[in-house]
Amino acid sequence: MSKIAFDIGSTVTRVAVGGLVLFQQPTCLALERNSGAVMAIGDNAYSLLGKTAKQLTIHFPISAGVVADTAALTKFLGQVIKKIQSELPVNLTSLLLGHQAIVAYNPCSTAAQQSRLRAVFQEIGLRTQFVLSSEAVVARSTKKNHSQSMCLVDIGGSTTICSIVTNGSHVQSHTIPWGGIRLTEGIQRHLLREEQFAVGWHEAERLKRALAAVFHSQTLAKYRDHKNVVRGQDILTHVGKTLVVSREQLAVVVEPQVAEFLAGVTEFFQVLPREMVSSILEGGVLLVGGGAQLPGLAELLQEKLACKVTTAKDPDLVCVRGLQ
Repeated sequence: MSKIAFDIGSTVTRVAVGGLVLFQQPTCLALERNSGAVMAIGDNAYSLLGKTAKQLTIHFPISAGVVADTAALTKFLGQVIKKIQSELPVNLTSLLLGHQAIVAYNPCSTAAQQSRLRAVFQEIGLRTQFVLSSEAVVARSTKKNHSQSMCLVDIGGSTTICSIVTNGSHVQSHTIPWGGIRLTEGIQRHLLREEQFAVGWHEAERLKRALAAVFHSQTLAKYRDHKNVVRGQDILTHVGKTLVVSREQLAVVVEPQVAEFLAGVTEFFQVLPREMVSSILEGGVLLVGGGAQLPGLAELLQEKLACKVTTAKDPDLVCVRGLQ
């Protein structure tokens, strides 16, 4: 029987069974302030961000890829299971013992952090197997045995995890405190500072997905003229306003943040044994995670590292599908 696969990120949780993704929504829930009752999860809760009534609070139970709030995560996953219940396979074993789950966990997490994750799944009544996210990615993205090492760069919402995998097994990992949330926040700050224009989180996130790109010699001409409209408030007049923003304008936000990302990756390479670095240069670098979809990032990283850098197909889903 297929196990229920969970990839629980700081920003998005993905659940799949038999290769079919049943849930892919924000790792977020809205709770009634006094009773703690769950009012909404996923997209519905995320849509309330910045505009909740006083009696509601928005919770993000995963922070930097690890459990930050066990009670909130337990409530969130309990609601996820209810949401997909009708699509789960049922047999005698699942009826008697409960469903089986397989869960990806952060390779940089501590024993205590892993214990909290295990406690959550025990609380919601699933028989659970835990797998390193890096090994799940390799299981999905490579069909042959790699004798040389390869480097996985998993770019999430709040963190990036660089992992070395050899022969399909995890060897070493390093966390870079950088992810897609930083870009969204940077866009908000930039528009406020340079345009005296305040935009909400959802508008800034939409603008990032539409326009954020990494410029270098091969992509500058391709991307620079792209434009999009963003809606917000003029902070001088306090009235609503619509602003046209170009991709090139956002370069001043993207460039310094990508420089931080590159510095973190190169720092990781510097502490590796020389023999391992040589093997990585042969095996290459694989980008996964939602942030891997940033246009131009793979090309720039390939230019800086002088080795092959590829982006996985469906990089945001490769982990949860690799668990199957």
